[in-house]
Amino acid sequence: MKKSLLIILSVALLVGLFSGTGIAQSDEPIVLGEPDWPGIRAKNSVVEYILENIGYKVERRSASDPILHEGLTQGDVDVHIGSWLPQNNDLRLKYKGQINYVTQNMTEGIYTMAVPKYVWDAGVKSHADLQKYADKFDHKMYLGPTGWASYDLMKGAIEDDIYGLGDWQAVNSSQSALMAQIEKSVKDKEWIVFVGWQPHWMNSVYNIKYLEDPQRLWESPYSWVDTLTRQGFEEDYPEVYRFLQQFKVDIEDNNDWIYEIGFNEKDEMKVAEEWVKNNILVVRRWLSLVETPEGENAYQVLRENIGLNN
Repeated sequence: MKKSLLIILSVALLVGLFSGTGIAQSDEPIVLGEPDWPGIRAKNSVVEYILENIGYKVERRSASDPILHEGLTQGDVDVHIGSWLPQNNDLRLKYKGQINYVTQNMTEGIYTMAVPKYVWDAGVKSHADLQKYADKFDHKMYLGPTGWASYDLMKGAIEDDIYGLGDWQAVNSSQSALMAQIEKSVKDKEWIVFVGWQPHWMNSVYNIKYLEDPQRLWESPYSWVDTLTRQGFEEDYPEVYRFLQQFKVDIEDNNDWIYEIGFNEKDEMKVAEEWVKNNILVVRRWLSLVETPEGENAYQVLRENIGLNN
């Protein structure tokens, strides 16, 4: 009798320990990496809104792409849904085998040098045309923050005198300063060449053109975005991992989010909430076969928590 009681108590203790571990794990916030890109902020907002409404805590950590990729290897970042390729290819090679690839969450991206249409119409249609009009550009190109692929690529082109750009200046700044410079130049009809990309609200607000690159300095202007996780994340959060595998964003939706958040300066979580409620069938696909930390149907729980079952 005493032996049977001891066995029962031991089993109960083990169950308690394991269930306690599960509870502790679900209480730990899932850390989303967030570089200074409105497109990633928008996607992170949608992911955060969904995850928090199915029972997970979410935290966002802002840093540059190199730091976020390093953070994935150290376990300081759980998820990064903003790894642009081929621009982040060097980082991916550097950390090969140390970071887990999940899926492509967006295709049809563009990332290369751009000019306003009035500059394009005046004859600047290619990287090869820049030097011909160098004085009009004041020998400057605007490339965003240090660490962006655009800055590294074009600074290298200047150093190696590719396209005759040897006497040009690579201007780096925060993304907000870059946007301010583009806005001022377009408003005053000044000549400017800058790094441009899609998805982004600049494509809706300004009439811009992307430059051809005959020497394939950029390898390709076309980009896609990958979802990455730290190693071990799938084992720790299998249901969230399944959601991330199915989280694939239409570029038009991403452009709309960026326009509302980045240009109209709406609260990003309000934008996420409104979009999820109005596109619940898309979210249903993302949550197919996904369960909450308590083992419930994640889609049904989401509907209840955001008031769609009333």
